[in-house]
Amino acid sequence: MTNLYLFIKAIHIISFTAWMAGMFYLPRIFVYHSEEKLNIYTYKKFLIMEKKLIKIIMTPAMLATWLLGFALILINNSIELWLLIKIFFVILMSACHGFFVKCYKDFYNKKNKYSSKFFRIINEVPTFLLVVIVLLVVFKPSF
Repeated sequence: MTNLYLFIKAIHIISFTAWMAGMFYLPRIFVYHSEEKLNIYTYKKFLIMEKKLIKIIMTPAMLATWLLGFALILINNSIELWLLIKIFFVILMSACHGFFVKCYKDFYNKKNKYSSKFFRIINEVPTFLLVVIVLLVVFKPSF
């Protein structure tokens, strides 16, 4: 393995770690944001927190994860079945990211229709997806 490959791999790992941190934290913010009886100052404070998390951390980290992942595929010059399955689960993680962005927009437009209980449950989806993705990468099963 060349140093370039290892550098890209390291930045890829850092990127997905930052992305996952946001994916775990944002729905937790939604839990508290969705609670009733928030004063306008607190409501707006949650909007600021959510927007910064999405725009400054999560979305750039997601894009870097995708770009660097494709760079690693190109450098390796091979695609195995486990990798295709992993990409499928990363697509699901990206869809979850998109859903969280939609939830933020709903809060911004004061159209949130989900309860704090819903956000507590949906908070587990990125964890499940991450476990599957990591297991695929570590074990690289041949089906």
